[in-house]
This record gives sequence, C-alpha cells and structure tokens, in this order.
Amino acid sequence: MDIKELAERIHKFQKERFPKYGSELTSELIFTHLVEEIGEIARQIFSKESKMRAYDQKNLREEVTQAILDLLVLAELNEIDLEKEIEKKIKDMESRLGPK
Repeated sequence: MDIKELAERIHKFQKERFPKYGSELTSELIFTHLVEEIGEIARQIFSKESKMRAYDQKNLREEVTQAILDLLVLAELNEIDLEKEIEKKIKDMESRLGPK
C-alpha cells in the first residue's frame, strides 16, 4: 500500500468515526490528538532513558503508529500530496549535504 492509499483509508475511517462521538473531523482536533500522541511517545522515551518509570516498547510502537496515522489524516484534510512533498523534502535535504 502506498502513502496516498494509506492516507485515504485512515481519513475515510476517521471521517466515519468522529461523528459517532458527536465530533466533526477537523484539522484542529486531529492536531490536538497528534500532540497528545507525541506526549505519549515522549513519556515512553523518557521512561526508557531515565528508568524512572516502566518502559513499554509495545506502547511506544502503538503511539508512533498512531502519530503517523494522525499526520496522514491531517495531510488529507489539508489536501497535501504527501508523496510529492516527501520526495521534494528529501531532495532538499540531500542538496544541503552538498556534492558527494
């Protein structure tokens, strides 16, 4: 499955899911959820590095995956062609490295 197919699939799912909870799927709500997921990722990384809390690798995998899915929905809601933009960004990053 390519990025576009994945983005469309999760966007369709979320568009159907949000109204069931009395919400409208908006960029603002997805962004807020994304920030929450990033916080969960930070908590797991902190736990791993500090040893102050139990580190849960399974939870880290789930949170990273959810954050990626949220970003895909955010891109769809804002009509961003991720495949094109990712390719452009990679080329830009490579050009900053200079000649090999």
